[in-house]
Amino acid sequence: MVPTGASETPRRRFLGGLGVGIASLLAGCSGSETGEATEPDDGTLVTEYTVETTRSSGDEPPIVAPRANAGDDDTSATAEPLTTHTVGSEQDAEELRFDEDATNVAAVRRLVAETAYANESVLIFQASIGECYRRELNAVRRDADGDPDVDFCRVVRDADVDCERRAREYAASVVRLPFPGDEYGGLTVGSGGSCDPVPERDRNGGGSA
Repeated sequence: MVPTGASETPRRRFLGGLGVGIASLLAGCSGSETGEATEPDDGTLVTEYTVETTRSSGDEPPIVAPRANAGDDDTSATAEPLTTHTVGSEQDAEELRFDEDATNVAAVRRLVAETAYANESVLIFQASIGECYRRELNAVRRDADGDPDVDFCRVVRDADVDCERRAREYAASVVRLPFPGDEYGGLTVGSGGSCDPVPERDRNGGGSA
């Protein structure tokens, strides 16, 4: 029988037991969005990038337009939210729309507006993530064809952030890259691992995430 006077476990108590585990998780991640990494074996390391992040806790992701796979006459929410998207021009930038509950929108808009699209481009990666975690950019490289290969990692958010251990929400990473969008025809995005100096797939000799 459960005692009637038992108190509910605090929402973030699970963090208290991580101890050394958190230190190990963060050991390879400085928290800087221009973090340094060892040169990957199968690509040229890119270090001159800028990142901003926006999150939303509702059913809609923070970036609600353009929609993925939407036709010319489909501007409604019936199309899927974008996961990866490249902004290669000022016209592309003007098409971005944000959910009313999205955070850090002013900084994201400023990054996009201040991008020199003749020499730069913007990559957007948007996906769900645990409420008590944040996504950081671990490494960017260009493969032999010049296509960007971007590795994100996951770290625990600050202890004073109010969150539920099992809850999930959307986060979008907006990355300014130091080369224009017309210089690449594809891209690869990896996400979910810990913040290591070298992405795990590079240590294992390559492969997609």
